Amino acid sequence: MRAAESTPGDRNLKINQIYPRDVFYHNGKGGRVLDVTKPPFNAMGDGVTDDTQALIAAMRFVREHYEPLEGKGVGSVVGQKWGSTCSRKLHGTWIIYLPEGEYIVSDTVSQGWPAHAINILGGWWNVNRLLVDSAEHEKLLDPDRYTRGMFGDAVVYAEENYGIHIVGQSRAKTIIRLLDSSPGYGEGSGKAVIAFYLLQRGSNINAGNFIRNVTIQTGKGNPGAVGLKWNSSNWGGVRNVAIQSADGRGRAGLMMDRNNALGYHHDIVVDGFDVGIELTAGRETSVAMEYAPLSNQRETAIRVGGGLRDSLSARKLLVNHAPVALRIGPAAQVVLLDSKLTTIHAHGAALVLERGAHFFGRSIELSGYKGAVFKQGQSVLDTEFIDEYVSDEPVNVHKNSSVRSLRLPIKDSPLVLPEQDLSKWASVDGFGAVGDGMTDDTAAIQRAMNSGKPVVFFPKGSYVINGTVDIPATVNEVSFLWASIYRSKANESDGPGLFRVAEPSGQPLMLHATVNAGGVFLDHDASRPVVLQDTVTVFHHIRQYAMGSEMLFPGPAAQNTSIWRLYRNTRPDGAAKEVFANNAMFFAVGGAKGNLAVENVHAWVRMGDNEHVPGAQLAFRRSDAWIFGFKSENADTLFQATDHSRVEVLGGTFLNWKPRKGPVIVSRDSFVSMLFFMWTVVPETILQNEVNGMKSTLPASRFPMFGCANDVIVPLLVNFAPMASTGPPATTQQPESPLR
Repeated sequence: MRAAESTPGDRNLKINQIYPRDVFYHNGKGGRVLDVTKPPFNAMGDGVTDDTQALIAAMRFVREHYEPLEGKGVGSVVGQKWGSTCSRKLHGTWIIYLPEGEYIVSDTVSQGWPAHAINILGGWWNVNRLLVDSAEHEKLLDPDRYTRGMFGDAVVYAEENYGIHIVGQSRAKTIIRLLDSSPGYGEGSGKAVIAFYLLQRGSNINAGNFIRNVTIQTGKGNPGAVGLKWNSSNWGGVRNVAIQSADGRGRAGLMMDRNNALGYHHDIVVDGFDVGIELTAGRETSVAMEYAPLSNQRETAIRVGGGLRDSLSARKLLVNHAPVALRIGPAAQVVLLDSKLTTIHAHGAALVLERGAHFFGRSIELSGYKGAVFKQGQSVLDTEFIDEYVSDEPVNVHKNSSVRSLRLPIKDSPLVLPEQDLSKWASVDGFGAVGDGMTDDTAAIQRAMNSGKPVVFFPKGSYVINGTVDIPATVNEVSFLWASIYRSKANESDGPGLFRVAEPSGQPLMLHATVNAGGVFLDHDASRPVVLQDTVTVFHHIRQYAMGSEMLFPGPAAQNTSIWRLYRNTRPDGAAKEVFANNAMFFAVGGAKGNLAVENVHAWVRMGDNEHVPGAQLAFRRSDAWIFGFKSENADTLFQATDHSRVEVLGGTFLNWKPRKGPVIVSRDSFVSMLFFMWTVVPETILQNEVNGMKSTLPASRFPMFGCANDVIVPLLVNFAPMASTGPPATTQQPESPLR
C-alpha cells in the first residue's frame, strides 16, 4: 500500500524564533544567546554591508569560550586532561542568533584560523591540544595517515569544532548571501559559504553542532561554491534550512564530508548545484533526514558513500529533475521511505548502486526515469512504484516465511512552534533560580513550572536539581537553551527523576536542548505525548569524572544511581504512552540486569546514540519501537525486544573495538525487523531468538559482508517469532496480513 499520510517535500514550517531579553549575552544577566547584530559582533544584516567578519567573530567567540586555552602561540602543543576533551565543562554553551535580515558575505564563515586540533596519539587518557594556523600549514599533513612532523608528539590529530549552534529567526527572512563572483569560489574549489570545520580530518568529539532557520544563497558566478559544510558527532542537526544557487551552479548544497556526521535533519530545501546533498563523512556516520525537497541538480540529488561506512535514513524526500535521484557508493547504506522521485531526463536512473553499496527502499513513487534501480551499471528493477526492495539477500530466522519489513506505523514528531507572546515565557531565574551549577534550584524551577505559562526556559548555563520537578499540563515546552541539568547530591539507587510528567494531556510536551546527569532525566508518569529532542544524557563511561569539581559541571554530579538514563515510563500499566526521541542520547538503555527496559510505550526514535552502557543499548518490553537511524559502540547486545514487543530498525551504525560474543539482538516472544551495519569487530552471534522458552541463534556468518574488511550488513527482514500462548497485550497488535 502507498503511504496515505503527509506529502513528501518541504512542510514550509512557519517558525519565527524569538527569545525573551534575559537569554541574550549582551544584556549581562548570564544569557548565552549571541545576537550577531549586537556588540561585540555588530553585523548589519542590511543586504548591503559585508558581514563576513562579524559572523566569523561570532563563530570564533564560541570556539574561544569552550574553555581557557593553556599555552601560547600558533603551532604550540598544549597539555590537557582527557576529561576536558570528551567530558569537557558543559556550562559554556552558546547560541549564535541571526535576527531577520540579509547578511552579505564574501568569504567562508567559519571559526577561523588558527584551527583547534587535538593529538590523540597517546590515547584518550593523554590528549594534547594544538593549533594549526592556516590551510597551508595543514598541507604538511600526510593525507593517508594524518601525521605531522612539526608538532613534537602531536602526530595523530582531529579537529575540535563542537558546540556550534547557529539559529536564525526565520528561514524566509534570515538570509546569508554570497556575493556574486566572489574570489576563491571558482570551478573545482569546493569552498563553503558556511563551514563547521576547516581541517582535512574531522573528529569523533565534534558533538552538538546545529544550524536552524536560515536561507543560504550562493549567488551567481560561484561554480565551486558549497552552501553549507556540516559535521557533528553523537548529536547535531540541520533543521529548516534552504540552500539556493541563483544560477543553478555550485559544487553542492549541503556537504558532509568530514567525520563524523551524526544527527537528525529535517525540512531542508536545496535548489540547484551539481549535487544537492553529499554524505561522504565516513567512520561513525549516521544521518536521519525527513522532509527535504531537492530540485534542479545538474548531476545527482543525493550522493552517499565514498568515506566508508556512511549511513543515511531518509523519509519524505521529493526530488525534481535531477538526472540521478540517489547515488550510493561503496561501503554505504541508505534507507529511503515514503518519497517521490521525478525527472525530465529520460536517460536518467532513479537509484544507482555502485559496487559495495546497500539500499532498502519502501513506498517510493518514480516518474520519468529510464529505470528504477541500477546496480553496478545493470538495471535490476524497472517500476514506477517501489513497494519494498532490498539490495542484499535478507536473513530470516524462519526459512519459509515471507521476507518483508515490519512496517510499524510511523508518526511524525509533533511540531511545537515557538510561542510568539513573550509574556507567556517563564524564566526559572525570574522565580528565584540562581543557575550557578552549585545552588539547589529545585524549588525555584518548580515555581516557574506552576506559573501557568506554556514555555519555561533556562537562561544560564547550569542548574542543580536535587529533588523532582513536576511538569503540569499547562506547560507545552521546556527550553533549556543547552543548559546542563544535574544532581549534586546522590539520589537513592534508581530513584525519582529530575523531571516528571505530572498531569495528563492530549497536548504534546517538548523538552529540548540540554545536557543532563545524575539519575533519570524524565519520569513519564501521566499519560501525555512527550518529545525529547536534542537531549544528551552524559556518557556512562565517564561518570567517574563527574565527581571532580574541575570536570563536566561547576560542581560534582551524583553517583549513587546505577546508570544515568534519559527516560522512564513510571506507570507502564494501561494504554501505551507515546514518546518521540529525536537526536537523543541514552534513551531506553537496558541496564546490566536487563531490568531498565522501557515498558509499554509507542516510541519513535529519530537518530539515537547509546554507547558504553552495561547490558542492551536499547531495550524494550511490551512496546512498539520504530528506530530511524542510530549510532552505538562497544557492547555485546545492541537491541533487546521482549514480551510481545515489535522493534523496527531502519539504518544505523554499530562498532566495536575489541572482540564481543553478542548476541547483538535479543528477541524473546517478539517481532524484530532490522537493517544496519557493524564494523571493525563483529560479535560472534547476531541474533538470539526465543519463542515460548525455545532458543535459536543466528551467527555472523549468516549475514553478508558490508564491503570492508570484517564489516557486516544486517538485513534481518523479518524475524517473526510466533507469539507465546498468552498472546500479546491489547496495546500491541499482531502484524498485518502482508507480513505473515
